[in-house]
Amino acid sequence: MRLTGIAIALAALLVPLGVEAKPQRIVSTNVCADQLALLLAPERVVSVSFNAVDPNISNFAREAKNIPVNAARAEEIVLLRPDLVLGDVYEGARVMRFAEVSGIPVQIVGAGSSIDDVRKIIRDAAKALGESERGEAQIGAMDERLRAIKNDNRDVRTLVYEPNGITSGNGTLTHELLSAAGLHNLAPELMTGSYGAVPLELVVATAPDLLILDDAYAGQSSRAQSLLRHPAFRALRDRTMVTSIPSRLWLCPGPWVAEAVERLAAEKTRVLDSRIRPLAAQSIQE
Repeated sequence: MRLTGIAIALAALLVPLGVEAKPQRIVSTNVCADQLALLLAPERVVSVSFNAVDPNISNFAREAKNIPVNAARAEEIVLLRPDLVLGDVYEGARVMRFAEVSGIPVQIVGAGSSIDDVRKIIRDAAKALGESERGEAQIGAMDERLRAIKNDNRDVRTLVYEPNGITSGNGTLTHELLSAAGLHNLAPELMTGSYGAVPLELVVATAPDLLILDDAYAGQSSRAQSLLRHPAFRALRDRTMVTSIPSRLWLCPGPWVAEAVERLAAEKTRVLDSRIRPLAAQSIQE
């Protein structure tokens, strides 16, 4: 007996008990959503945000290169005929509302202020994408890398310094990643709140052991060097090490934050080694 068109449509909606439904046309509307979609269900992503192809802020820029991009406009989202929209609370709010009114399922990707938040965000996105198993595998791999990081108890006073002097304090993912690497974040001592500006003069007066510069765009190395040539930083030349961590590793929540912690821990080791070498040289001279 042949099924009618209605019966066929109903049959297509039926999912065996215990099996996750897998959306087949996924649209993501911001760079954090893009990366989770491409991490967990790359074969079913039909459009990503225009930021997805920027290698400075996206870990999946190469994978996104051949996927149509969107500007999070409701009209273009509808034309893409998605069965899931992956977005965030900051960008594309109008699209999120329109999608909800249109009956298109929406999964919001949070910003995250802790590693526990990162786990939850991956888990929630994976469930919405029908890829819980992949999500748990990514969380497990991230946790394994984090457990392997050796945490030296010696103090390394650290400050993350972004454009306009912005830094990250308590209650931010940046703060937690610094702590996970065993670094002492100076930001809570220099400002109030989770985010704020710290004057250049105060940075110089505080003289952190490690200064981490924002590298959201190309040219970060030359920027670090030019910053050190700033007259105000001459006083730090022999007291502060300067480095940069790729923004793509801690801009968005995802398993890539493990690499950020690994790099931060390596920078801590570099600072501690620099303390030991002068002492060793002094011993040899004596």
